Amino acid sequence: MPKPSGVYVEKTYTYPCPNTSICLEILQKIDEELSLEADLYAEFKLNKLVFKLMGLEPNVQSALVKLREFLTLYVSSKASPRRGIEANVIAKHVKRTVPLDVLAVVIRRILGVSAEVKGSTIYSDTDLETLLNIARKVAESYQRIELMSIPSSLKKLLVSAEAIYNVDHREVLEILRNAQLIDEDNELKAPWIQVLTELEGLLELS
Repeated sequence: MPKPSGVYVEKTYTYPCPNTSICLEILQKIDEELSLEADLYAEFKLNKLVFKLMGLEPNVQSALVKLREFLTLYVSSKASPRRGIEANVIAKHVKRTVPLDVLAVVIRRILGVSAEVKGSTIYSDTDLETLLNIARKVAESYQRIELMSIPSSLKKLLVSAEAIYNVDHREVLEILRNAQLIDEDNELKAPWIQVLTELEGLLELS
């Protein structure tokens, strides 16, 4: 049989694992469930999986995409906010960037559960589906507001208010101005989380 024409290539992809058991689980699942058109070799060392893909160039490229998608989906399925969720995992699910400090505040206000951010990871006493649903609300609001020429602290306040109270950010801005909680340069006169608490009472009166 004639050898397929094309350029043979080798690509290496390194994936860091949270711990040894997850690495071993991933290797087993790849062996059981992942079908690729390129040859795949995997090695586990220092809490990392090192994958080598070999074959025709288009097959290797396709296999690399499938491998990355498989790893993302598998690790996400094991994810728990109680153990911490990375910002990039949330972004892959909701297809947008989510400011974690805002997400934590919104989760605490909506659900009344703990939520804190450490570095690029959020920890919360809720399930993954609920966290992602709230993250989508935050991301959608952030997309509407991020290009506005206003201070970042005011953006965080407006995004939080929209996600928590289902109120348009333009209405929030008007309330803030009437209550003299922002100055002529749109700078908040107090920390944004403090103003968010005051805003709840103002919305009830409006």
